[in-house]
Order: sequence, then C-alpha cells, then structure tokens
Amino acid sequence: MSDVADLDGIEMEARAEIARKVGRILSSTSDPTDQKAAVELARALAEDVAVTVREALSKELRACVFLPKDIVSLISKDIEQVSMPFLIASKAIDDAFLEEIVLSCGDSHQEAIAMREGLSEAVSFAISDKGCLEAVNKLSDNDTADLSARSYRRVVDRFPEDVGLMEKLASRADIPLEIIETLIFKVSEAYGQRLIEKFGVSQDYSSYLVSLANRQVFSRTLEMAPRSEIRNYLTQLHERHGLGSDILLTYLQNNNLRLFCMSLSVILSKPYEQIEQLVAQRDKRLLARLLDTTGFSKSVIGVLLISYERLAP
Repeated sequence: MSDVADLDGIEMEARAEIARKVGRILSSTSDPTDQKAAVELARALAEDVAVTVREALSKELRACVFLPKDIVSLISKDIEQVSMPFLIASKAIDDAFLEEIVLSCGDSHQEAIAMREGLSEAVSFAISDKGCLEAVNKLSDNDTADLSARSYRRVVDRFPEDVGLMEKLASRADIPLEIIETLIFKVSEAYGQRLIEKFGVSQDYSSYLVSLANRQVFSRTLEMAPRSEIRNYLTQLHERHGLGSDILLTYLQNNNLRLFCMSLSVILSKPYEQIEQLVAQRDKRLLARLLDTTGFSKSVIGVLLISYERLAP
C-alpha cells in the first residue's frame, strides 16, 4: 500500500484506483495493521484535490460499517457528486450525525438522506421539520422510512397547500388513523375515499368523514387554512354539486364569514376580495341582489339573509 506522503506524486487515475482499493480494504479486512494504514490513506484521499478521487473513495466506503468521524464528516459535507452516494447508503453514519447534516447542510444533502433505506423516526422527523420541499417529497416516497404521527403533522403544517405532497402522505401504508381528518380536505375526493377505505372504518365513521364539511368543528378548522387551500376544497365541493345553500347557511350560522365569502366567490366565479368587501358592508339589500344571481330560490335567500342579519358584530 502506498505511503500517504507519496500520493502527491501519483497521477490522478492511479490515486482513484488507490482510493477504490482503500475502500475495499476498510470494508473487508480485520487486520489492525492494514486497517490503520488504510484509514490514514483514506483521510488524505478524502481531501484530494481531484473530485474523481474523492468520488471513487466515497463509493467504496459506503459498505464500511465503521469509519472515523472525521472521514465521515469530510465525505458527507463534500460536493453533491461525492457526498450523495455516501449519504444515501453509508452504514457508518449514525442518526445524530444524519440529523446534524439535515440541519446544517444544503438541500441536496437533505434529499440524499431522505432516500436512505430504513430511515429512523428521529431522522425522518428532522427532515419533516427542517427539510426542503423536495427532501420531504423524497421522504414521503421512501416506504422504508419510519414516519410517526408527529412527522405527518409537521409536514401538513409546513406544506398545507401542496396537494401532491398531501396525496403522497395519504398513499403511505403507515399513515396513522388520527391523521385522516387532518388530510381529508387537503386531498382530492378520490384520495379522501382511499383514506376511508384503507382503514376499513365503520359505516358511522365513514359517514362522518364524508359529511365532515357540514360540521362546525370542520368549518372552524377549514377557516384557519390558507385561502388557496380553502378555495381548492370548496371548488372540489362545488364541482360535485356539494356546495349548496345548506353549506352557506351553516357558515353564516357559525359566523364563518371567510368561508361564506369564499363559497360565494367559487359559486359565482367572482374575486374573493370583491365578495368580502360587499359582505363586510352589512348591507342586506346588496347581499340580496348578489344572492339572487346564485339561482337560489327566494325562500332560501330569505333564510340566508336572516342569518346574515344575526351575525355577531
């Protein structure tokens, strides 16, 4: 095995070959003398000026069960070409260091960790909590990652408007039952039905989920959501002819003015700001003229106007 001091005088291709051999020795031999010499060479090769050399070393060291922390750190924090294969598959990185990488390195490093097989709950949560959107997407695609309820909740809190990501969560086999109600209005109707079917929930609970939009507790939860998410949900409801006068009445009765305005905006295809400004004037005649354009009957409009007059100041 070449001495560390001799590496500077060796051609790049030869150094890359040495790096591969060093990696294989560290992955397979148990001889203390060979191990010590290989570790010293690995340290030097991990700081080689040539990316090709560092990349060759990185790929071979993925199979090592143990490596000194300084070598792990050098490779893990290197450029993408060197670090990503190592971060995805290295057996020598512990959870504490993976969490450190998630918190301190760039998006590509987070994405590589998110693709690791058998990712622990702690590291999965770190990605859910601090990872970039693409890293979280890769985590959601990783069926071997351990996602707990807190990871699901954190992803939903951070990216509530990303329907595609929400549907990935809904497709996972490990989704907790307690997350169903959180996701039910953030995904398409087809995925919502899939959530219900996945758990084989009782008929009563299934009916509860399907009719969740009519319930006061759901209305309050929905009203706190971002405006784009509210519009997405109400648009889906309107497309399947579920956004009727009973829904608007429920929103008025529960003082959910934001939902009432957005519902009218969706039904009439008018800007939300225009509807909101009109409703805020508390002018019954103006609202009556607006409701008349919805196609609701006179009696229904009358009931809505009564509830409108009773709104809390």
